[in-house]
Amino acid sequence: MRPSPHLLVVDDEEDVRWALKMILTRSGYVVATASSGAEALCWLKDHGCDLILLDAKLGDMEGVELARRIRSETGSHSPVILVSGYFYKDDSLIQDSVAIGLIAAFVTKPFRHDEIRDTVHNVLAAA
Repeated sequence: MRPSPHLLVVDDEEDVRWALKMILTRSGYVVATASSGAEALCWLKDHGCDLILLDAKLGDMEGVELARRIRSETGSHSPVILVSGYFYKDDSLIQDSVAIGLIAAFVTKPFRHDEIRDTVHNVLAAA
């Protein structure tokens, strides 16, 4: 039997972290959470994961900047899904980040449970 994929959810809103953790845990994933970019970087230096879900607007840094720092400072090449209520899929920052492979997918807040589950499944299947 294959082990369950390990995910990291990074969001500064406690309710969003809780909701994502519940949705994804019920789907069979092992989920850790971080409330800031600094906490996520620290956690990733000590732990591995299969996929990272990042809020686009954190209290201490932007999600795209955090994705860059994850690559450069932790050595992690885990795919990143950006989750945002501030951006849309057709925003140039999102399209450029996907085009260069910095983020693997984008989900708009508010999200539907099935949208999160399907996006995570599809990104992991493609990794």
